[in-house]
Amino acid sequence: MRTPLRSAALVAALSLALVACGKLPGTAGPAEHNGHAVAEDASAAASGADAAEQALAAKLNAYIDCYNDVDGGLQQGIGYYTRWMDDPNVGPTGREERPIGPPDLTAADLKVCETKIATARAAQPPLPALDDAAQKYLDSLHVLQPLAHAGHDYYSREDYQDDAFARGKDMHAPLMAALITFAERSKAFSSALEAQNRAQQNAALDAMKQRGELTREYYRMAMMRDAKALIDVMAEDHFDVAQAQTLLDAFNRISDEAHAAVGEQEPGRMQWNSFEHEAEVFRRDARWRLERVSGKRPFTDIEKKWLAQGSDIPSGSPGKLMQAYNVLVEESNRQ
Repeated sequence: MRTPLRSAALVAALSLALVACGKLPGTAGPAEHNGHAVAEDASAAASGADAAEQALAAKLNAYIDCYNDVDGGLQQGIGYYTRWMDDPNVGPTGREERPIGPPDLTAADLKVCETKIATARAAQPPLPALDDAAQKYLDSLHVLQPLAHAGHDYYSREDYQDDAFARGKDMHAPLMAALITFAERSKAFSSALEAQNRAQQNAALDAMKQRGELTREYYRMAMMRDAKALIDVMAEDHFDVAQAQTLLDAFNRISDEAHAAVGEQEPGRMQWNSFEHEAEVFRRDARWRLERVSGKRPFTDIEKKWLAQGSDIPSGSPGKLMQAYNVLVEESNRQ
């Protein structure tokens, strides 16, 4: 099951392989025949459930692929573009130094996302809230793409030096309107996608646990579920320290349990070790984040300056933890 990146990165939907029900025990004669028929019906029902789960996973993964492909870069680029201006609502004055253009979104990138969303919206099962949010997200990308691409080229080529920011000033208002709409649609899409993905993950984990299938896939999904709960709290500027410590303890427990249960299994040990390594980085950064907010290790003056300027991401900051989470998501989605 993939994870959506956080802004950023979503975990990919699990392609479930449900175990078919075994044949029911029967007795001699007609009863045995009837038992065989019931077993076949049960097996067919399980096969139908399997197909439905696979279809849902494929639909969610198409949405997640589009989101993970474009969203993180656009969100980060919005910050870079607006940070150097005195007032992003007004736009560049022409007196700024070292301007940075808006995030680029190529026509090819848009086409890939367009194809994935069209495929997902047409796929079964219908998910009206998510399907609608996805279409609105795509519509915002269609409006944004030509404006962002033109702005990116303008600033990367330093054309502002030739026209004293004239074109940069003219393009700013429609570009900012498109960026704001995109950010709003992105939030709505990611919220709907995460809610649907979370429901499927929880159902899959419950089913796997009931069947005793404590496999690497089970532990990976469980770890990503707990990591998501942790980032939802600790990515904020202020949070409940006791709640965050409880969530961190839960992530530590499932990580340690996973290593003991499946860490040394072959085949695939090296690939799993890569995932475990990023999980270790994430829980280290979560611990640092907890120490910062609890007051045990406050930011220094230079670190506060970095945070204000966005020039660096010190350990224990929301950005550093988000960075570690997104790397963990990417490694999880490669498993």
